Amino acid sequence: MPTAKKRINLTVDESMYDELEKLKELKEAPSLSAVVLELTKSALEVEEDLYFSNIASEREGEELLDHEEVWK
Repeated sequence: MPTAKKRINLTVDESMYDELEKLKELKEAPSLSAVVLELTKSALEVEEDLYFSNIASEREGEELLDHEEVWK
């Protein structure tokens, strides 16, 4: 059955494959693909957090607005 989802072909070395297998067993995941997908989602969230953290740190020293003032 065709799927609308995009595919990615990934090649890893033996040690990474072994680590993914261990994680699959530990999490009782249905497949290695499920493990990799979960790790990828987590990594994307971390990257997004870092991106917005960098933006916030660039704003240091600027005038801060009070919550009440903003939402009048």
